[in-house]
Amino acid sequence: MRITKRRPVSVGEMLKLEFLEPMGITSKILAEAMGVHRNTVSNLINGGSLTAPLAIKLAAALGNTPEFWLNIQHSVDLWDTRNRYQEEAKSVKPLLSAQESSLSTSQTI
Repeated sequence: MRITKRRPVSVGEMLKLEFLEPMGITSKILAEAMGVHRNTVSNLINGGSLTAPLAIKLAAALGNTPEFWLNIQHSVDLWDTRNRYQEEAKSVKPLLSAQESSLSTSQTI
């Protein structure tokens, strides 16, 4: 997996820059289309986390898939977590090397 130094684009940044602004849609209009309070959309645009139910509504309103939005959120969450816990991860002792792992699975088949 490729590890980047720069934080991935958030759902809110993607939503604002690639959808709302080019389409001339306000957060209020999007919120009404999704059937949610405008504060929900505003929170998302300003860096709030996306939930699966919200991803389904967002995808339905904008004509894409929930997976599109959830993959963006997942990338951000993983990047944030990896950067927060990278020092702790260095102290973890691997149980098997990659070679040992492939050998043990091939022997059980």
